[in-house]
Amino acid sequence: MTEREAFVFLNQIPEMGGVTMRRLVERFGAAANVPKLSAAELENTPGIGRERAEWFARQFAEARAQGKLESELARAERLKVGLVTWADKAYPKLLMEIPDPPLVLYARGDIALLARAGVAVVGTRRATVYGMETSRRFGYGLAMAGYCVVSGLARGIDREAHEGALQAKGATTAVIGAALDKLYPPENEELARRIVEGGGLVVSEYPFGRQADRQTFPMRNRIVAGLCKGVVVVESPRKSGTLITAGQAAEFGRSVMAVPGRVDAPGFEGSHRLIRDGAVLVTCVDEAVEELEGLFHPRAESGRPAETPETERAVSLSPDEQKIMDALDASDGGCPVDVIAGACGIPAHKITALLVGLEMKRVARVLPGGLVAKSGAPVF
Repeated sequence: MTEREAFVFLNQIPEMGGVTMRRLVERFGAAANVPKLSAAELENTPGIGRERAEWFARQFAEARAQGKLESELARAERLKVGLVTWADKAYPKLLMEIPDPPLVLYARGDIALLARAGVAVVGTRRATVYGMETSRRFGYGLAMAGYCVVSGLARGIDREAHEGALQAKGATTAVIGAALDKLYPPENEELARRIVEGGGLVVSEYPFGRQADRQTFPMRNRIVAGLCKGVVVVESPRKSGTLITAGQAAEFGRSVMAVPGRVDAPGFEGSHRLIRDGAVLVTCVDEAVEELEGLFHPRAESGRPAETPETERAVSLSPDEQKIMDALDASDGGCPVDVIAGACGIPAHKITALLVGLEMKRVARVLPGGLVAKSGAPVF
């Protein structure tokens, strides 16, 4: 059994997580040595003890007898799923920094994205219309800026973040809380397919056949946080798995950002608590990019030349979008929507819809109080 095969074998053993694996490798020199160990040899490893040692030894024997390694490798080949282990150069360095890194990443799509600069965009499954629009806007803008948008392929905020990145024809990685052959939720199977076909990546730490349950999602969240240098919380209620992701990101030394909402909206109670506790408040993609720029340069890490602010703004505008930008040029700072509508001769409701596209293109931003300004423009 090679070192790589050993990780695939051991990943199928329940309770054989990253913490235990690190202790075993440190004690016995290599992962390939672990499946050969007796209960007596395992027992003296810190954190295992006699009962767990005997249980692990039985599990090793049963897995060998059932040919689990050979079956898993054959299934991965048949389903065209890549297996990235601690023994592989493709295993993301950022993820290896967390206390409990997954032994194996089951990956469908462009594995090279594991080395790309990642930013997580996360939030509640029961999102408001505002939350979903904001998530798509952040997914689009961050992908346009060269970041790989990472999220959990869940309903609500996660889905919209992936959709925004795809709309920008940028990179996105979906980390799911089930095996790749048991994708959950099932209605997002079509989105997962489009992510892969669009050059993105869908990953899981779970062996084939593992269904989603209450334990798999919190475990998934640590991978989302671990793959990134920054996490943007778009919408989170007081009790939410999103707060687990944010807490893990902070523990891992990542930047935690949060988008504010209405002060009386239950869906934003968790987001506001994060801001109160020190998360960076962001209201637009530019503010998130500004926070992230001090951490890493996505274009350089992706092998693409770094863009200047001028080239980032070189985007195509429709005639109506250009009218809005001309109206903003004529203002000294934040401009109300009704004033823009009067200047452009465009109904206010249509202005609101056009502003979503302009924010996605990172040339305009909507400010608190309903004012609109050009990105980077001073506000008085």
